[in-house]
Amino acid sequence: MKMSHRLGSSDTAGPVWGLVFGMFMTAIGIGLWFHATLSAPSGRQDESLAVAAVIVGLFSAVYAGRELFHKRR
Repeated sequence: MKMSHRLGSSDTAGPVWGLVFGMFMTAIGIGLWFHATLSAPSGRQDESLAVAAVIVGLFSAVYAGRELFHKRR
């Protein structure tokens, strides 16, 4: 069997890393949100960065989870 056929067999590696990345970005966003709300001079930039990180994390985690679910069926 050719090497290229063996390399293409790990199709679930991408969605798994996407799920890990999504969970990591969501945790970072939540941490930034708590830091922005608990600090005395809270800047609007910190809050918007936290919201953006949470949104990117949630979208990538949901998309990767959806891809994993459809690959296993």
